[in-house]
Amino acid sequence: MQDNSDHRTKKIQDHFLYPLFYPQNIVIVGASPVPNMGVSLYLDTYKKYGYGVTRAPRIYPVNPKYVGQQIYGLWECYTTLYEIPEPIDVVLCCINAQYVASLLKECDTVGAKFLVIYTSGFSEVGDRGIPYTRELQELLQTQPVTRVIGPNCFGAVNAQIDLNFNQFAPLLRGIFSIFSQSGGFANTLVEHSVTRGLGLNLGLSVGNMMDVDMNDFLEFCLLDPQTRVIGFYLESLQTEAKARQFLKLLNQVTPQKPVIILKGGITPRGAKSCLSHTGAIAGDAALYQTAFKQAGAILVKNSIEFYDIAHLLSMLLPYKLPKGNKASAIVPGGGASVEIADLLSLAGLNFPDLTPQTQERLANLLQEVNTSFSNPIDTGAYGILPEFFLQAIQFLLAEKIDLLLPYLQVSRIQRLGTNYRQFAGSFARSLGRLAKKSPISLILINRVDRELEDIIRENNKLKEILFRLKIPHIPSIPRLQAVIPYLLSYSQFYYKKNQ
Repeated sequence: MQDNSDHRTKKIQDHFLYPLFYPQNIVIVGASPVPNMGVSLYLDTYKKYGYGVTRAPRIYPVNPKYVGQQIYGLWECYTTLYEIPEPIDVVLCCINAQYVASLLKECDTVGAKFLVIYTSGFSEVGDRGIPYTRELQELLQTQPVTRVIGPNCFGAVNAQIDLNFNQFAPLLRGIFSIFSQSGGFANTLVEHSVTRGLGLNLGLSVGNMMDVDMNDFLEFCLLDPQTRVIGFYLESLQTEAKARQFLKLLNQVTPQKPVIILKGGITPRGAKSCLSHTGAIAGDAALYQTAFKQAGAILVKNSIEFYDIAHLLSMLLPYKLPKGNKASAIVPGGGASVEIADLLSLAGLNFPDLTPQTQERLANLLQEVNTSFSNPIDTGAYGILPEFFLQAIQFLLAEKIDLLLPYLQVSRIQRLGTNYRQFAGSFARSLGRLAKKSPISLILINRVDRELEDIIRENNKLKEILFRLKIPHIPSIPRLQAVIPYLLSYSQFYYKKNQ
């Protein structure tokens, strides 16, 4: 772990993790032309993105069984690392656990910068993995040139260069960077990149975290101009020294970039799962929670909250974080307006009465039957029509509020008739123009009642355009209720620190 006191004068290119996220080459030890769940995960993805064929990083498969052959007809296979014709940035280990220590020695001898150990079978499997774990630990104590990621992990993601380990999940480029001790959590997050509108920048799956850790990643993200929001899935901080360093870094990072933490193992059963999952000892939950919050981090309770608050912050930073808790909501239907008023008031929002001028404008726009122009606003049936809905939003953006919450019933609009079958594009662009002119934060609640193919397709189109326009969206009132306290708390913290 390097001293971070002069981070403002450091360049990201000088950080030791830079070649991991921007490798010139990747060596895959255990590469095979035969499809399997392990190495094929990477090779198929590299093939898809043209690595070593039309673009860097160059790919070097290593496996004595296939020496002289071309893996996938694209990359020549080598016998050992010693044959690789250039200095090595990243070695990807896909061989049995009993051979990993020998591979680390070979990496150190040739000066490879990183060894990413995809291989499992270490402390997370119990007694039978202990000898291999100890062997690696003893080698790491000698401080080899080669830094280790893992074991039992996927390694690095970098959306800027399409560096990915999941060929089925294209990366949506953005400003959110994620560190995970769970490979499954990291993989799911990659898959949510497009479906949740969660634009990714960097990711690091570290598994058992025997060497490179959360402090190294947090330091790198502090230096990275592309990273504006940071997320951690943590099962253990491992040692008191590492925990103290993490908290020190959090205090430096959070005034500039929000840090979201999902801590695994906060119950006895969860802690036991951590031990069998990554070999991590979870630690005292209450101490973690208090310390993280004092350092300005956002500590969430589950993965849905993690995705949702990461999305909101990624869309609203740096200029559209709400400056207070005064809100207005506009809803085509009385039941949902009551639910919004109740749940979001409990979450910390205040719904002040609208000015007489705005109420009059709404009354002139909408029929005064089954409508309410207090706050939240119930537009009645007319408010379902996008043109009326947008006009009402424009009126509300003239109010002295901090946050506007339009409730869009995607399914019903899509069923209004032929003219509205493909409403998403024009609606999203019109909403974007209104939001751009206003300092008020806007979060769209895009409600889908029926999971029909054409409705899902239109909703996906809506979300795609909203992402480009930096307008956050959330699919339900209860999900918004869960994350509003995090948004309000961090916004207050951010403005206080950046006055």
